[in-house]
Order: sequence, then C-alpha cells, then structure tokens
Amino acid sequence: MIRVLLVDDHQLLREGTCALLNEAPDIEVVAEVGEGAEALILTEQLEPDIVVLDIRLQDMNGIDVARTLRQDFPHVKILILSAYHYEQYVRALFAIGVHGYLLKSASAPELINAVQSIYQGQTVLSSEISNQLALRARNTGIAATNMLSEREQEVLELVGRGASNKEIALQLGIATRTVETHVSNAMAKLTAHSRTEAVNIAIQRGIIAPP
Repeated sequence: MIRVLLVDDHQLLREGTCALLNEAPDIEVVAEVGEGAEALILTEQLEPDIVVLDIRLQDMNGIDVARTLRQDFPHVKILILSAYHYEQYVRALFAIGVHGYLLKSASAPELINAVQSIYQGQTVLSSEISNQLALRARNTGIAATNMLSEREQEVLELVGRGASNKEIALQLGIATRTVETHVSNAMAKLTAHSRTEAVNIAIQRGIIAPP
C-alpha cells in the first residue's frame, strides 16, 4: 500500500481528496490535517510514503513545510496539490526537491496516477503548468541548452540509459536526493510531465545524446 499523508487547509476539499485517494486499491490515506506543524509531527510518527501538500495552510507556508520535509525526512516524497499555478512557486518547489506539482483542477484519475507515479520514482508536473512554462520559454527565447546545467544534462543522459536514481547517485558520487533534485529541475525547465518525457525532449533538442 502507498501510505499518504494529506495536508490541506480546506476541510471539505481535504475530505473529498481523501475519499478519492482511498478509492484506489493501492493507496491508503493514513491521516489528513490542515496545519503544517501538525503535518511535520505526523510525518515523523506515521512515516508516510508520500505527503500530498497544499501551499496555503492554516499556520505556515506550504513551501516552508516542503523544505523542512526534504531536510528532515528525505525518504518521504512530496506531491504539491494546489490551486496556484504561479511559475515562481513551481520553480521554487522543484528547486527544494518536491516530486510533483498538480493543480486542484486535476481529475481523480490524474491525482491517483500522480501518487502512483511518484511512489514508483517518477516526477509529475501538471499539463497546465507544463504548457505555461513552455509558452514562457518560447516568448522569452530561452534556449533549452542554456537552461540545463551540466550536471542536469549528465543525470538525464544516465536516466535515458535506464539507470535508477540510486545507480546514478553511485556512479556520480552524489546523494540520491541530489539526483532527484536534478531530475525535478530538468523536468521543470523542459516542461516535461515525466522523466521519460524529459529525456525524449532533451534528445530531440540535441541537449543530450541518444542512449
């Protein structure tokens, strides 16, 4: 079972999301709360696999909660579920190392699929946000080769060869968490919905060599 902690300040939306997730046969919502401080305590006590986190909470900013989760519980994956589609939020959260960003307008199957994909080690980005970032990149004339760091390109090449995050970490001599951050950043910059799509885009644009 994929054990999920749901953190959202709106009780009605929280209860509805909880019911949707619990309909999936492989997902169990172990707790649902509206405050960031309580979410941090429950993360330590319950050890969920994934924290589904809103940005706006009753007591603290969800970005600060995500930052603390990544620092104190690096094994726990984070899916942002928010009504906000601001680019600065998306980039800030992926820089912290969250594993997905989904808008609350997502359908039930999209939400369930996002949780399952993140649990399997993938990174998820809402199609609306991906399109928004792609449009901005076109309008500003930002070249993808200038967007990705050398390390991000190196990591994507290894992903394209089928290496897992742990294998990439061992090969490059860096932490698995650092690999996850590089993959997340590359996905956000390339406006990809998954790590596989990020690799394909990078190959198509000549950023990395085909495997």
